[in-house]
Amino acid sequence: MARVQTRYISASDVEKYSYCPLSWWLSAEYDGESEEIAQGVKGHEKLGKLLWDIDAKEKAARQAEKLVFWWAIGATFLAIIGLEVTPFENAVTLSQVLGVVSLIWVLASLFFLYKATRSRMHGTAVNYEKLMLVFSMVAVIVAVSAVAFLITDVRLAEALEAAALVWLIGAAFFLYRSLRSTEIVESLRREFRVTGKIEYIDFDRSKAFKSEKYGLSGRPDYVIKIEDNLIPVEEKTGRTPQGPLFSHILQVAAYCLLIEETEGKAPPYGLLKYPQHEHDIEYNEDLRRILLEKLAEMRAAVEKADVHRNHNRPGKCKYCSRRSVCPEKLG
Repeated sequence: MARVQTRYISASDVEKYSYCPLSWWLSAEYDGESEEIAQGVKGHEKLGKLLWDIDAKEKAARQAEKLVFWWAIGATFLAIIGLEVTPFENAVTLSQVLGVVSLIWVLASLFFLYKATRSRMHGTAVNYEKLMLVFSMVAVIVAVSAVAFLITDVRLAEALEAAALVWLIGAAFFLYRSLRSTEIVESLRREFRVTGKIEYIDFDRSKAFKSEKYGLSGRPDYVIKIEDNLIPVEEKTGRTPQGPLFSHILQVAAYCLLIEETEGKAPPYGLLKYPQHEHDIEYNEDLRRILLEKLAEMRAAVEKADVHRNHNRPGKCKYCSRRSVCPEKLG
C-alpha cells in the first residue's frame, strides 16, 4: 500500500481522517468513487469560475468609477474655462441653451448616483469619489448658469462648453458601466451567498497556504475579507446535514490555522457552507487544540502503518467513497 506523505498534511486529509482514519489511509492509493464526488468536482469548478467572474467585474466597476471621477473633473474644468472666455453679451443665451442640455445629463447622473449609494459593495474610497462627482456636477451647473467674464472669443467659449458637455456625458456613461457591473456582481453574490471582499480563490493554479511549523497545507475554496479579518470559506456540495459535521469543522479549523500562521492574525471564525445552510465555525483555543491533536494522531498512524476504522456506524460506511475497497466496511 502507498505510504501517506507526512511532511505536509493537507486540510482535506484532516477532513478525511476525521471522517474515518481507514478511509483516509486508503485515499493514498485509491481515488474516491461516488456520484457525490463527481458532482463536488463540477461544483467546485463552477464556483471557482463564478468567483473569478465576481472579482473581474468588481475590478471593472472600480476602474469605471475612476474614469467617472476624472471625466467629471475634466467637464468642470472645460466648463469654467469656457465661461471665462465667453463675451458678456452672449452669456445669457449660451447659459440658456447649454444649461438645459447640461441639466438633462446632470439629472441622469444623479439618478445613477442615487443607485450607487444603494450599493453595498463600495468602500470608503469610492464614497469619496461619489462626493467629488457631486461637487463636479454642481460646478458644471453653476458654470453654465453663471454670468460670463468679459473676454471676447465666442467660438472658443462655445467649443469649450460643448466639450464640457461631452465630458459630462462620458462621466455619466462610465458611471452607468460601473453600476451595471455592480448590479451583476451583487446578483451573483446574493445567488451564491458570497459576502466580503474576495482575497483568494482556489482555482486553477492558486497557491496553497502552508505552515512549516505545523506541517500543514491547504487551499480553502476562497478567502474573504470582513473588516480587518481574513475569513476562510469551505463550500460543500451534496446533501445538507442537520448540523455541521465534525470532519468539516476540523477542515475549516485547519484553514483558520493556516491563515493565522501565514498572515500573523487568527481569523475569529471560518465559514462552512452547505447547499441549504451555512455555519460560522468559531476558531478558538479549544478547536485549535483538537486540530493539533488530530495532526499528531495522523503522524503517529503513519509511523505505525496500522490504521483501522474508528466507528461502528453503518451510515458512515454507506456514504464513504472508498467503501468498495475497504476491508472493514459495515453493512
